[in-house]
Amino acid sequence: MHKRRVAFVGLLLPLLVVATGVPISCCISDPTVTVIYDVNVNMELLKLLSKEGFSYQLVEDIVPSFGATGTREFVMYRAHYGLATAMVASDMVVLKTHEEKYDWETGVKTELLFLQTIGAIGYMDIETISRVASWETTSGKNLFLIPDEVDTVVFGDNQYPAGQSVTTTYLCIKNRWLAVPGNGLVSVAGSVLTVTLLRCGGEISADTSKLSLFGPFREVVLVCNSIDFEMTGRELRTILTEKGYRVRRIDPQEFMVYRWFSPRIILLGGHESPEGMGDIVASLLTQSEKQMIENTGPYLFSIEGRDFRKQSMVILAGKDREGTHDITMDRIDDIVMWIEAYS
Repeated sequence: MHKRRVAFVGLLLPLLVVATGVPISCCISDPTVTVIYDVNVNMELLKLLSKEGFSYQLVEDIVPSFGATGTREFVMYRAHYGLATAMVASDMVVLKTHEEKYDWETGVKTELLFLQTIGAIGYMDIETISRVASWETTSGKNLFLIPDEVDTVVFGDNQYPAGQSVTTTYLCIKNRWLAVPGNGLVSVAGSVLTVTLLRCGGEISADTSKLSLFGPFREVVLVCNSIDFEMTGRELRTILTEKGYRVRRIDPQEFMVYRWFSPRIILLGGHESPEGMGDIVASLLTQSEKQMIENTGPYLFSIEGRDFRKQSMVILAGKDREGTHDITMDRIDDIVMWIEAYS
C-alpha cells in the first residue's frame, strides 16, 4: 500500500500546564472528528485483509503527538456507516464525518463492531463508548478510558467522581469512559485525572470516497423479531448450522449496524411485522412488492448491492407469520444455493 504523510495545520496555545506522569497529547478542534483512545488494534491483521479486498491507504500522523518522537501509522479507509472516514492506529480509532448531521452513536458503534468482528480489537464496552461519543460539542471529541486507579476527575475548580455518570458542557463520563472536547488533554497523577483545554485550530482533511466499502462478515446474518424467530428463525438457523454454515441472529434494532459490513443477510417477515421488523422490510421493498405480499404472498425477494458491492439480502415474507414460515421452509434449497453463491 502507498504510504503518505497527512499534514496537520493548527495553532497550539496552552492555557494551563499540568505536571503529570504520562500525558496524552492531541489538539484537534474539528467538530467533524471523534478520536477514541485506549484501543489496542492488531494493525498487522488489519493490513493483511487487503488480500480479501480491504481497500485502504497508509498515512502517518493524523493525530499529532506533541513533543513525541517518531511517527504513528494509520490505516485510512471508508467508514461503514454514513459518509465518513475511519483512520485506525495501534492505539486509537479516528472517525471523521463528511455529513452536516451525523449520528455519532451509530457511527462509532458500527466501526468498533466491525473491527471487533474481524478480530482487529478485543472486547470493549462498545455500547458505552458509542453513547459517550454522542455527547454534543462544537469542537470535536476525544474519548478516554479512565484508569482503574483514578477516583476523581478534575476540570478547573470542579471535581467529579470517576465512577459516576456526569454530563457537563466540557465533559461526559459514563461507565468510566470520558469524553472531552477535541482541544482537551487528559493527564493522570495518582488517583486524579485532570482535564485541560488548549486553544487549537487544527483540522483533519481526508477523502476516501473512491475507496470501496469492505464487508468481511463471514457469518450469515438472520434478522427477525421474536415472533418469527420462535416460529421460523430458530428452525432455519438449526438447519443451516447443521449444513455447516455459521448463522448469527440479530434483532431488528441491530440491523442498522450489521448491514454496513454483512454481505449475506436473511430477513424474515413482511412490511407489517411488529417490533421494528416491518419498518426495515418496508424500506427495502418497492410498493408493488409490498402489494404482492398483501394480495398473493408469500414471496422470496432478493436485493443485491444495497449498501455496498457484493452484498446480498434475502427477504422471506408472508401475509402473516404462518406464510413467512411456509415460504422459508419451502425455499431451503434456494437459500443454501444463495449462501454458496456468496461464500
